[in-house]
Amino acid sequence: MQPASTRSEPVTRALTVLTAVNAALYFGAAALHLGVKVPLGFATLGFPQPIPPASIAEGLIGGTLAAAGVALALRGRAAWGFAWGAYVAALLGTLFGLAIVLLRQLGGPDLGVHAVMLAGLASGFALLIAARRPSDSLAERSGR
Repeated sequence: MQPASTRSEPVTRALTVLTAVNAALYFGAAALHLGVKVPLGFATLGFPQPIPPASIAEGLIGGTLAAAGVALALRGRAAWGFAWGAYVAALLGTLFGLAIVLLRQLGGPDLGVHAVMLAGLASGFALLIAARRPSDSLAERSGR
C-alpha cells in the first residue's frame, strides 16, 4: 500500500466526499426505516412500514462511514486502512440487509435503497483500489 503522501490528492478528495455522501445515505435510510416520511411535492419518500432493526444497522454503518470520511479528511496515517475496514463492514451489512429484503420479499423502496447503497459502496471500492495503484508517471516507468 502506498504511503499517504504519495496517494493521488484528487482520489483522496473524491473518496472523502463520496464517503460523506455514503454516510448521509445510510443515515437517511435509518431515518426512513424509523418511519420518517419526506414529502417531495410530487411524491413522498419513505418505506411502507418502519423496521427499527434496519434503522439501527444503517445508523451504525452510517456512523462508521462518517468516521472514515473524517479520518480521510484529516489525512491521518491510518485513514486508508480505516476506510477499507469501513467499506468492507458497510458491504457486509448491506448484503445482509439485502438478503433480508429478498427473503421477506419486501421489494419496492427497500430493494431500491439497497441498490443505491451498493452503487455507492462500489464507487468507494473503485476509489480505494485506484488509490492503491502506483501512479504511471514517466519517471517511474523509466526507473528513475
